[in-house]
Amino acid sequence: DRPVICEEGLEAIRQLPGPVCPVAFVGDGRSGKSYLASKIAGEGTFATDDSDVAVTEGIDVAVLPSHPGHLLIFDCEGGNNALSKSHSIVTVVGALLATALVFVTDGKASEAAVEALAHMLQERSLIKCDGTGSLQAQTLLFVVNQNRLRYSDDALESILAAKKDEEAVELRSLISASYPEDRRGFFSVPSDNRRDFEERWEKLHSAITDAALPLRMGKLWMTGAQVAEMLSHVEQLLRKHGTVSLPSLHRHVILDSWLKPTVGQVLSSRMDKLLEGFAEEELATQRVGFVRGSCTQCGAADTDGWLDPDVDDFFCRACWRQFSPKVLKCGFCGCFHPWARGRVEQVTKMWHCMDCLMQLGIEIDLDVDADGGVH
Repeated sequence: DRPVICEEGLEAIRQLPGPVCPVAFVGDGRSGKSYLASKIAGEGTFATDDSDVAVTEGIDVAVLPSHPGHLLIFDCEGGNNALSKSHSIVTVVGALLATALVFVTDGKASEAAVEALAHMLQERSLIKCDGTGSLQAQTLLFVVNQNRLRYSDDALESILAAKKDEEAVELRSLISASYPEDRRGFFSVPSDNRRDFEERWEKLHSAITDAALPLRMGKLWMTGAQVAEMLSHVEQLLRKHGTVSLPSLHRHVILDSWLKPTVGQVLSSRMDKLLEGFAEEELATQRVGFVRGSCTQCGAADTDGWLDPDVDDFFCRACWRQFSPKVLKCGFCGCFHPWARGRVEQVTKMWHCMDCLMQLGIEIDLDVDADGGVH
């Protein structure tokens, strides 16, 4: 059967501002992926059942606020359940979108689980790349759920180093090449009635959070709208051609869905006239930080603040708090956003929303908030 996009889930993703940090739970059917995913998203978020019939069909998605953006949690259909229909889009979406790939197997780290992971990586051949695009660097978290054996923390390294028959060595080489040692890890989680369950779960939870980095395409952080556009385009490509061309995907998402509308936005907002006042060398050094000047409103000298995008007057941070305590206007897109959703850029000396800063490739210190506080 061909995959079908659920518009309700797509719309939930589309509404997200950047950054978007995707986590995909993949692996054996009936291994507890939905249970582990719900431990992050909230109890009962994903349906769970102990029957032999797969609960998850295709991919279920949940959105979870997580500073400075949102976690996007994909609960993917199991790949080895004889009573289930697996779609290739599950693997493709995991390969394309997740910055943290959680591969779950049940009971023990069997040879069958290693083979399943390697075969999943082989299915990435659905993604065609001619060198003009690259997949997001991805971290693998190999999880033995409801673990019944005692494993050391370096169990995955021992598994990958095992010398077996030629085919087994080839499969292990594929996994090692796809995930370098600094981007793979092994975790075991016992049954939830065991005393060490919480300790083991917290270790896995922390690793997932650390691995779930903002999704990028090239150097640009992606917004929810772009992720939704990518999903829609992936579905179209698989339906028509059975493969996904990564360069085509890049062109569609970056050029058609962001760059062309942005150029029109620049012209309509006359931002191009604003940028004419800066040399290329200055624009090349654009960065987030603090700007100092004399406040037009209260007269304070050498104080922290930024320019008003409408009148080019400088106002201090305290006066901005009086004028507009909840939202600020982005100097680039002209939309209003909560204070926490933007930063001051030092070359233009204006406050811009994080989405615009990300799309312009300007680095954002995620540990410093809009008021200069450190998280």
